[in-house]
Parts: sequence; structure tokens; C-alpha cells
Amino acid sequence: MHTTDRRSMLALAAALGAGAALPAGARPLDQVLSSRRLRAGINPTLPPFGTFNDRNQIDGFDADIAREIARRMNIELEIVQVGSPDRIPFLQADRIDIVLGAITRTVERALVIDYTQPLHTQSMVVLTKASGTAVPINAPADLNNRAVRLVQVRGTVGVPWIQANAAQAQVTLLDNYPDCFRALAQGRADAMVDVAESVVIPMRNFQGVQWKILDQVLASFWVGIGVQKGNTALRDVLNVVLFEMHRSGFVNTTWEKWFGVPMTTPIPFNPMF
Repeated sequence: MHTTDRRSMLALAAALGAGAALPAGARPLDQVLSSRRLRAGINPTLPPFGTFNDRNQIDGFDADIAREIARRMNIELEIVQVGSPDRIPFLQADRIDIVLGAITRTVERALVIDYTQPLHTQSMVVLTKASGTAVPINAPADLNNRAVRLVQVRGTVGVPWIQANAAQAQVTLLDNYPDCFRALAQGRADAMVDVAESVVIPMRNFQGVQWKILDQVLASFWVGIGVQKGNTALRDVLNVVLFEMHRSGFVNTTWEKWFGVPMTTPIPFNPMF
């Protein structure tokens, strides 16, 4: 081997080694196992993914999934409350080991965190009201109007869709879903763009409002569990656990328990992840 070739190989090995390193502060798999504790970030303002039960404890679909993951890994679960804007910063700051909360898989997020295989799917729709809006809203294109007042949770998938398709609308960004629904119910906003799974349950809390979900599905998404960038050992174990949870029917059973209906787009049974 020539000297230049040898140097190139050494440089490549060094680069690969550096790329495999975990970010500063990340807990590798062996630390999670030695501490016998898995810290899961869950958003309790996103029912039925996350909600507070009558004992003021975080419960819901995500909590049941996280508990089952910890049980199968034979470790304890610690649930950490997160919101939509701070869930990725919590992960990056090593305040949690995994993050749930309907964290839709996007290229932008994949640049800063790693995803497991899909846990569930989501379908993005327009939620509005049958009457009382600034202009009639019967199709997604109706949102692109200066008179329309949109409300949205910061950091959610509806934000880039609005920027690309309803740039003329007035947009108010809030920190959580309950505040968004109050704004809609009180007539301070006309519509929001979000995944159906995140709106069908909260809208039931405002029974006096004539809600309307437009028929058009704007996009379908895959949702995984997030881990710190480069934490591949933990991600790989989670993938095996999730595969077994899908194969046993646990994920679908838990979904129907909390949503009352089957998942709109089922996760394909696929051992390759």
C-alpha cells in the first residue's frame, strides 16, 4: 500500500470514528441499562397521545407505549413532561432519553435527532367551524386569504404547510393545543392545520362549537420515537422492541383503546428497519 493510500485510510478511519461518537451529554445504552431508568418525554396537552388522568399523572397512548418499552427492556420508566416547542431541545440537552408526543418524521428533524422505525401514522387536515369564520372555508385553498385567521402550535407540521400554501393568512403561533382550541372556540381564530389524530379528541371538549374537518387529507406522515443524534445503540434496541410490539398487536390494541378506532394507515409489518 502506498503512503498516500495508507494516510487516506487512516483519515477515513478517524472520520468514521468521529462520526460514530455520541454528542456530549448523551446517555448511551449501557448507561440507560446500568441506571435501570428510561426517561421518556411526553406532551400531556395532546390527548389522547398524552393527557393528565384523574390523579394528575401523565397518561395516554404515548405513556402506555413508553411503559411497555421499559417493561420489555426490564428497566423503570420516568415520564418527563415536554411541550411541542421544547421536546427536541430536551432531547438534545440530555434531559430525556427518548421523545414521543406525535413527533412526525421530517427531514429537518432528522438532521438533528435520530428516529426509530415508525410507531404510528398521522393525516394532516384542516380544522375549522361550520359558521362564524371570517370567510367560508370549504377547501384548503380558502385559507390563503388575508381575512383568514389561523392559529397553530409552534413547531408542528402545520406551520410549514401554512407558509407554503396559505402565506396570505394571518397566523398566530401558540405554545399548546388547549390554547389553540380556545382561540377557535371563542371566535379569535378561524382554522388550524394539523394532524387529525391530534384534533379529534380535544375538539370534543368544546361541544357547543360546530366543528368541521375538511375532507381533503393534505399529507400523511410517519411518526417514530426520537433519540439523540448518534445514539444508535439505544435506537437499535428500540427498533427491535417496537417490531415485537407491532407483531404482538400491542401498538394497534393500545391505539384503539385511546382513539376508539383503528389507525387510519396501519404500519406495515416489516422486520427490516
